[in-house]
Amino acid sequence: KFSTDGREVVAGSSDDSIYVYDLEANRVSLRTVAHTSDVNTVCFDDESGNVIFSGSDDNLGKVWDRRCFIGRDKPAGVLVGHLEGVTFIDSRRDGRYF
Repeated sequence: KFSTDGREVVAGSSDDSIYVYDLEANRVSLRTVAHTSDVNTVCFDDESGNVIFSGSDDNLGKVWDRRCFIGRDKPAGVLVGHLEGVTFIDSRRDGRYF
């Protein structure tokens, strides 16, 4: 999905990773191994593009804050309890993670 300013695209991958592509620079600006199975769904949350939501076949929903990625690729939050893989995630853009 595109960022609100249209300069980046976030994508999930079958290699368990999240990729953020900088369209202006034509390069990957972020790659992180985000889950332990295919990443089925991703989206940006806020106007700044710092917060990303992801859902995976590992049955988890995760929140990622790019401002916290320096030296550690850990989620800001994890939503557990799904009985099957998460196939859709979207933001209400209200500042709440879950």
